[in-house]
Amino acid sequence: MKKILSILLSLTMLISAIAFSTTAYAVEYVAVYLNGNAIDFPTTDARPQIINNRTYVPVRKTCEALGLEIDWNSKTETMTLTRDGVVISHTMRSNIVYVNGNPVKFDTSSINANNRILMPIRMIAESIGATVTWDDPTRSVHITTTSSNNSTNSSTDVSGAVVNSITASKTAVAKDAKITITVVCSKDTDTVKFVRTTDNNNIGTVSKYTENSDGTRTFTTEYTCANDTGDDAIYTIQAIPGIGSTYNEVTSACKSVSFMVSGDETDDSDKDSEADDNYESDYMLSCKLSSDEIKTDDVAKVKVKTTSDVRKVRLSSDANGQTSVTSDYDEDDDGNRTFNCELEMTKEGDWELYVTLYVSGDYEDVYETYDVSVDDSYKKNTGSDDLEIIDMWTNNDFGYKGYDTVLYVKTSTDIDYLELLTEDQEEGEGVTTRSTADKFSSYYYWEFEFTVKHTGDMRFRLVAYNEDGESVSDTFNLEGRSVSKSEPAVLYIDQRTNSLIEGEEAKFNVTVTGCVARIRVTRGTSSTVYDEEFETSSSSDKTETITFEVPDINSDYYFTAYDDDDNFDRVKYKLTGDVEEEIKIKDVEIEDDEVDEDDDVNITVTTSNSASRVWVEDNRGTQVSKIYKSPDDEDGSDLIWEINFTPLDDGRQTFTIIAQDDNKDDDSWDFKITVN
Repeated sequence: MKKILSILLSLTMLISAIAFSTTAYAVEYVAVYLNGNAIDFPTTDARPQIINNRTYVPVRKTCEALGLEIDWNSKTETMTLTRDGVVISHTMRSNIVYVNGNPVKFDTSSINANNRILMPIRMIAESIGATVTWDDPTRSVHITTTSSNNSTNSSTDVSGAVVNSITASKTAVAKDAKITITVVCSKDTDTVKFVRTTDNNNIGTVSKYTENSDGTRTFTTEYTCANDTGDDAIYTIQAIPGIGSTYNEVTSACKSVSFMVSGDETDDSDKDSEADDNYESDYMLSCKLSSDEIKTDDVAKVKVKTTSDVRKVRLSSDANGQTSVTSDYDEDDDGNRTFNCELEMTKEGDWELYVTLYVSGDYEDVYETYDVSVDDSYKKNTGSDDLEIIDMWTNNDFGYKGYDTVLYVKTSTDIDYLELLTEDQEEGEGVTTRSTADKFSSYYYWEFEFTVKHTGDMRFRLVAYNEDGESVSDTFNLEGRSVSKSEPAVLYIDQRTNSLIEGEEAKFNVTVTGCVARIRVTRGTSSTVYDEEFETSSSSDKTETITFEVPDINSDYYFTAYDDDDNFDRVKYKLTGDVEEEIKIKDVEIEDDEVDEDDDVNITVTTSNSASRVWVEDNRGTQVSKIYKSPDDEDGSDLIWEINFTPLDDGRQTFTIIAQDDNKDDDSWDFKITVN
């Protein structure tokens, strides 16, 4: 737009404003929508309004939304609007618009109000062939464009595809470093093309997006900042929105972001400076601390998502100099890696936690820093001291909108039922509840199914109650994702075989989109345990029953769905249920094999996980201890029992420990005690 703002503030406009005093009409502000998307008119500037029963809009903002370029002639007070070969001419305070030289007459004229040009909405929109409708219940105006007339010469109307904002993860980076570019677009946009403006080079196209709660869509791409000039250089990336293969290249629909790329690699002094400023690594995509308050001797948990360049992640703290290194990771379809890191915090106080990435054979000098408070009085779960949510997890940190996902929960055995709440719900208003669980000797196991309601980041709170209404709670996050019927996706996995035994077959019902032609299951990311092709369907989802031998129940399994073009979607799945070993007493530790009369004998017994009760008998087969039905601890798949009893007779005696499972099968262990 050329010189309009300064011209509009001229004396001529001011006199016109006086002539059209606001006392001549009543003002009502209204909303204006373009192809279903609201046009943002700042409240600090001129806004669309009803004047004498006609909708008037500010010229500048409306023309920008419609993709019209503006030229202003101050001498004749005439504006010229152009868009893709259409030329519109209009003189102030006239009710005539010339479209490519042809006069079009309207029943109202343009005006000046408070030093701003306002035109009837129909005068602008209908001049380019758009349709204008009024919605009385919402007091809003709706503009619908009939064609985009963009440079693609496509019949697809892409005028509703608009970039709202674009940001880069960094504004200054080292040569060959990676940055993440994030674009927020209108709800009609389903693809974004990224172009480097210095050479008009297309650097990539992205069609996957996250749908936000306000209807907008977020697209992200990674860009490697190559720079062979030898000097620092400014690069600009433009985001062009589209629908399908057609793009809206109108200037007002696109947005750009610029950043500086150094000509040389960052030297060590630069890195030290960046570390002092808590500079985030170029290879780190996200880093989340699960909680900044933990109890002494508990672990701080950090989930780190990185590029494929990272081999391991180190956690360290200034609390006690402890360090932990995590080299195991989950890899997504784009090659990005997720590390789940833990560091035990053994000293009470307020400390800093450092997250450092291992890249190119060494740890980086830059790191991420978090503040962690360690307090003996802090409890992860609020509520009764006896109740406990031992663990909870989902197979993946995302779910598909409109489909079920499962939360897996372990609790103490005094929990009676569970309730799942969204972050804005109070207890008793939960989205779903569960009152039955699989009972094991030392815990309850729950599978909690719920529907993903929308896309974007969601936070949930799980509340566990006992029969007296006392409760404990814990929280978790889940990302909701949209799914296209034309793209392969693993929507839901239903494990049909619950009592799994390693080496035997397990059955699963796997729900996928209709275009899926093949399902592959791997233990880890490479060891195939199932691979089968299926017939595709037109559009509806389908459920396939698959079986495979389980070589290791404790491994992570990956279910991958492919279409005919080998596009794929992969989800991680952890098999549920305990594989019970044959009943066995594996170890016995006696605190003291010589005791005084009336003293207790203390024993630590390690059994297989199938043991449901343990007790001690004397050499006559008489029970001398109580029957223990709950172990005191677990060590992997083993159960740990702390047992004590008081011998009745003096002298050297033989006693027998009995461990029994639910089927009444048992194992025994003899030991001797001297009673003085």
